[in-house]
Amino acid sequence: MSRLLITMLFIVTMNVQSFAQQMIPKQKGFEISYSVYPKSSDKQNYVLAVGMISYSKNGKYVFGRAEYSSKYYEYRNYNIPIDTYLLNAGYSFYVIGDSMRNVNLNFGVGALGGYELVNRNKPILYDGSLLDSTESFIYGISGKFSLESYLTEHIAFIVDGQLRFLQNSQLGTLHSLFGLGVRYNF
Repeated sequence: MSRLLITMLFIVTMNVQSFAQQMIPKQKGFEISYSVYPKSSDKQNYVLAVGMISYSKNGKYVFGRAEYSSKYYEYRNYNIPIDTYLLNAGYSFYVIGDSMRNVNLNFGVGALGGYELVNRNKPILYDGSLLDSTESFIYGISGKFSLESYLTEHIAFIVDGQLRFLQNSQLGTLHSLFGLGVRYNF
């Protein structure tokens, strides 16, 4: 009888939803995201990012991310690959959310710095054309809106939109991204 009672209590306590505090100051989180360029028709154009966050007061947080992006520039009937490696660091401000902080809208600003390779660092194209630049250091700023929804007390699902201003990039100065991600807070 006591085993049955203990088993029943265990099952009941596992099914009770806990309302743990979220976004506690000094709480850390690990984030993985996948973004695409909105006007890109190819599925080969994407951005993969991993990063860490650290919450401060009132749902604001500091973030740092390492990103890899792959985009192809169309030249005649040939796609020129452009690979970008970026570090993105900044601060995100809590804008609005529900009273339990299960769904939040944040606005973030960040600084970008990294390296860009054009055509895998090969200066000559298939038709004999010569590229002016095959590699460069790039830098800039970014702004993003993110909608963060907590699925559990530790896991958040993120939908974000970004606008980036990058200097020295072969793709141009302004880039927009739309992304999805998952964050685990510990």
